[in-house]
Amino acid sequence: MERFQLKPTVYFGPDALSALEGLAGRRVLIVTDAFLAGSGLLDRVRAYLPGCTVEVFDRVEPDPSLALVAQGARCLAAFRPEGVVAFGGGSPMDCAKAMVEFSRSLWAGPRPQFYAVPTTAGTGSEVTSFAVLTDTERGVKYPVVDDALLPDGAILDASLLAGAPPAVTADTGMDVLTHAAEAYVAKGASPFSDALAEKAFTLAYGNLKEAHTTPGESRAKERMLLASCLAGMAFNPAGLGASHALAHALGGRLHVPHGRLNALLLPHVVRFNAADPGAAEKYGRLAKLCGLAGNARALAAAVERLRLALKLPDKLTACGVDLAAVEGALEDVTASALADRCAPSNPRPLAAADVRALLKELV
Repeated sequence: MERFQLKPTVYFGPDALSALEGLAGRRVLIVTDAFLAGSGLLDRVRAYLPGCTVEVFDRVEPDPSLALVAQGARCLAAFRPEGVVAFGGGSPMDCAKAMVEFSRSLWAGPRPQFYAVPTTAGTGSEVTSFAVLTDTERGVKYPVVDDALLPDGAILDASLLAGAPPAVTADTGMDVLTHAAEAYVAKGASPFSDALAEKAFTLAYGNLKEAHTTPGESRAKERMLLASCLAGMAFNPAGLGASHALAHALGGRLHVPHGRLNALLLPHVVRFNAADPGAAEKYGRLAKLCGLAGNARALAAAVERLRLALKLPDKLTACGVDLAAVEGALEDVTASALADRCAPSNPRPLAAADVRALLKELV
């Protein structure tokens, strides 16, 4: 028996933030970062919380650490909110998910109603049971996976993306593309996840360049937000693969943005996985849907052309990483990638020699 679960409720389109009005008059904790807390965007969110007693946890940093989550869980347990709103990119959403879950051991009250409001089109965290946390002492990123992490509601307001810098749009957009491509060929893929992955990939492939170059609000950014959410819905049940396993391992050690690492890795991983006949066939189908020649080689080349158009680096050294640091971390990164939760769902089995070969293609 296979299983496909649909949660959370997704609110999108004009005035999607009005979904928060269901929390009116309650105690609400907003989880965000310092930049967003000082921006006018947070005021827009608070305007939809009439009569609420609001506390803001604004200490989230990129790649939230286990220590930060513990701090946030204690804050949540002390405030005892009836609602939690995660506001920001993947880091605030992942941190809030873990805070809500881990606070259960500190506070026996009812679970707060939990909404996720993304301000980037990238992680799809608003609809997934994944939270990526970092052990700063070991330099390792851990994907935590549990259905208990799923929010109750995901609120997609494309106007919140208007001020995103082009570099952020590029990094997060390539993460969307990678989520969709990996979910499509993952071992847990099904007809349901395939339909979502196909739509997510074609939307992202067709709109990312315009979203990157167009300032302010745009139809392309709205479509990227939808693509991000659809890709999250696809990979949540299907799984991911080698690109994410290596990106988690590299990101924990070398501190390169996650989406940028996926932009580097995806073409190499597509070519590696194409040795599997089933994966090769699906990559070809995805390429055809994008108007390309129907094979994995064409798909990998198209991803590389898109990366170039977005002005993203093509090597780790071009990301500012010292070659000696890469070589020094090779064995640890290899071990971390093989132990990553995303590795087993890759369509082609990964051995240590395969991981080392993929890594060497990046320098």
